[in-house]
Amino acid sequence: MGSRVTEQHSALKQSVVCILRDIYPDQAHSILNDVADEFANKALEKRSSESRTDLPLWSENDVLLITYPDNINSQKTPPLQSLHEFLARHLSDTITIVHVLPFFPSTGDDGFSVQNYFAVDEKFGDWNDIGRLSKHSILMADVVLNHCSVHSAWFKGFQKGDPAYEAFFCIVPDEFDLSNIVRPRSSPLKVNVLVNGDAQNIWCTFSSDQADLNFKNPKVLSKLIDVIFWYIEMGVRVFRLDAVAFIWKDSGTTGLNAPQAHLIVRLLRLLVDYVDRGIILITETNLPIHENLSYFGNGNEAHWIYNFTLPPLSIFTLMFGDATQIRKWSMGMPPALPNTAYLNFLSSHDGIGLRPVEGVLTEQQLDQMVSQLEQNGSLFSWRNISQSEQKIYEANITLFDALSRTPSDPAGEFSIDRYLAANCIMLGFEGVPAFYLNAMFATKNDSEAASKTLSNRAINRHKWSQKALEKRLDSPHNTEKLVFDSLQRLISIRKCQPAFHPNATQFTLQLESCFFGIWRQSIDRCQSIFAITNVTHLQQTLALSHLNLVFSDRWFDLISDDEILNCESVLSLRPYQTVWISNESFGTDG
Repeated sequence: MGSRVTEQHSALKQSVVCILRDIYPDQAHSILNDVADEFANKALEKRSSESRTDLPLWSENDVLLITYPDNINSQKTPPLQSLHEFLARHLSDTITIVHVLPFFPSTGDDGFSVQNYFAVDEKFGDWNDIGRLSKHSILMADVVLNHCSVHSAWFKGFQKGDPAYEAFFCIVPDEFDLSNIVRPRSSPLKVNVLVNGDAQNIWCTFSSDQADLNFKNPKVLSKLIDVIFWYIEMGVRVFRLDAVAFIWKDSGTTGLNAPQAHLIVRLLRLLVDYVDRGIILITETNLPIHENLSYFGNGNEAHWIYNFTLPPLSIFTLMFGDATQIRKWSMGMPPALPNTAYLNFLSSHDGIGLRPVEGVLTEQQLDQMVSQLEQNGSLFSWRNISQSEQKIYEANITLFDALSRTPSDPAGEFSIDRYLAANCIMLGFEGVPAFYLNAMFATKNDSEAASKTLSNRAINRHKWSQKALEKRLDSPHNTEKLVFDSLQRLISIRKCQPAFHPNATQFTLQLESCFFGIWRQSIDRCQSIFAITNVTHLQQTLALSHLNLVFSDRWFDLISDDEILNCESVLSLRPYQTVWISNESFGTDG
């Protein structure tokens, strides 16, 4: 070990020790020193000689795709190979990052009830298939931190009293005060099982099949660090820290966002930065906005956080043709800290979370949206807020069906236009855009799957036959083809514009409620884009005098390629039309 590396290793160990002392103040310093030495040695072992140190981690070119390993299936090849073939054929010029949802052996919850963190479920493929995907795109994977399957070797060892798994899972003592606990589910929190011959109540935040890991035991943290380092070795570069807000429980608390949860994220950030500066951490915290934002820390926790408020608020805006609430929210959103970014999305494998709009929409507005979603075919998932009261946690519906009909458009005449408008709004926002694979084709509710599996979330998790999907995309006259091509074109335009860099300046425009608009300016201040959407089913006129269009510049719409000849004229926007008015264009072909 060279002297420089020795110094870096020593500095890393000291930093790790400092964080560990804050996480485990009651542990003996000698024990924590040993743990810190273990963590630092693991990081040194995995440290890449080709670690990125000065290259930007993201740019306007980056677009993320969210997909299950078996979203696309073929009788000829394993699902991961089918996915790779589809990406190579249809999305090689569009997508730069692929988030493959849990691909490891699991006993439930569509992969999140993890049975073995170190294996690929053979029904999906193998590590060679994962490696192939990592060479095609930047690969993102889940680290399911909070829990694992009760059928895992870890839990079975814990039950048998194996010393290696002692205190590996959370036991709920009788005196533990649960009165303030916040949960995303209505299932029983405590599940009684035999542990080393004694009946014990095990903490199960999400389901009886998923036992919560005990992070008060440093050995658990060590195991999950091993998982992360193994995934790095297998080609993963972006890590989604699943359910990270729930990982630390203390009596009398909410069980959410404990200081120790933030410290653990900070520790993971420290270690992955040391291993490879090209690694990105994103926290999955589907919570009210101020709680979600806290996972940036001081720029020393997550690189990215999900913009969980954007999906339900965009739906509300277009459902009722009123941009007032999204404008107020957008004005109050702080820019991401240096070396951090938002991950923007409208649809994912989960439902449309409603907690993130608490305090943004009134109860009446939320009730109105829920009522319309129900008319559009939505199911709903509930959470317990007290022993006697439940509240809707998320709407289970595809994005296309969520926007299919509105009070002003009950027949769905403008469903496709409205859908594309929502995606245009998302594409304009500060941050990295992300698309759920099913949403790329405007997939409709899979009510049959929800009924068959008895899982509301299955309504939004349609599994495509590769042959059937290819056939739909080869036909020019159906919704899937129209939406897929339209989104690809919008993405291709966006990817080339410096003003759409994830960290480029954003300013919310003060326009009439029929419009939502933001001004984006490139980091070098050369390019400006005014991204404006008509959020109504009516044609609307926009006075360009309300924008700061510099008279000496040539202005045009990047989407239509129409030039604006008079900066004080009036622009007419069709129902749900978006314009990206810019003074420069990079790489677009109209």
